[in-house]
Amino acid sequence: MALRVLDVSDWGFFTFRGADAKKFLQGLVTADVASLPPGGWLPSCVLTPKGLLVADFDLYDRGEDLLAVTRPAAAEGFERAFRAKIMLSDSAFARLRPRAALVVGEGFAGGLPWPRLGEPARLSLDAAAPAGAAPLSAAEFEAQRLAAGLPWYGVDMDDGTLPLEARQESAISLTKGCYMGQETVSRIVHRGKINRRLARLRFAAPAPAAGASVARDGAECGRVTSASGVWALAMLRADAAAPGTRVACAGAEAEVVD
Repeated sequence: MALRVLDVSDWGFFTFRGADAKKFLQGLVTADVASLPPGGWLPSCVLTPKGLLVADFDLYDRGEDLLAVTRPAAAEGFERAFRAKIMLSDSAFARLRPRAALVVGEGFAGGLPWPRLGEPARLSLDAAAPAGAAPLSAAEFEAQRLAAGLPWYGVDMDDGTLPLEARQESAISLTKGCYMGQETVSRIVHRGKINRRLARLRFAAPAPAAGASVARDGAECGRVTSASGVWALAMLRADAAAPGTRVACAGAEAEVVD
């Protein structure tokens, strides 16, 4: 696969430095930060005290610091959340504004791994693009992320969404200690349920645009949040979001993949 490059300088990039940086984050975010090895990566979320999403993010241990990477629409909320709390720790918190690129394809060993697309992709936080790499358009990236079932903050989920509604299971540790919003997550996992869930749909023809109503057995069960090609993400009632469920949208039929 030829290398393609997407400018991601508008994403949020934040560093945490200090001897207690991991301990500080461990008490605030959904991932088990204590288990993150040097050079490692973890998906994570930061929540409100009521368990709603502030941001989903990627967390890297770079040795000299911890690097958190958010989607563009989540960056301001992420920064506000940690600016308000960093004074309670011995850590330092900073926002970076690099010329950053996402490099997709085989053959690039620089930067940091970004395992979100289901195909080789790496984040480069400097201005140097791989020689011979072709631009990756925003539309092409959108098609790749939807094929991979990757939700996007500000599009498929927002600050009114619970993480378990938004396909964030891999970002949540069920064995670590307390963190902000943990009580809500634990209650849902152990004693409750969610009423809706973001589902990946595969259409037989091009998917209807975001906002289109989705129906099951003739009754509305949700709406498309983003779409490209035959793939879409849609926030559906939980009883319509099981894999294999057949739904209809704007005259087109689709199957819930996951």
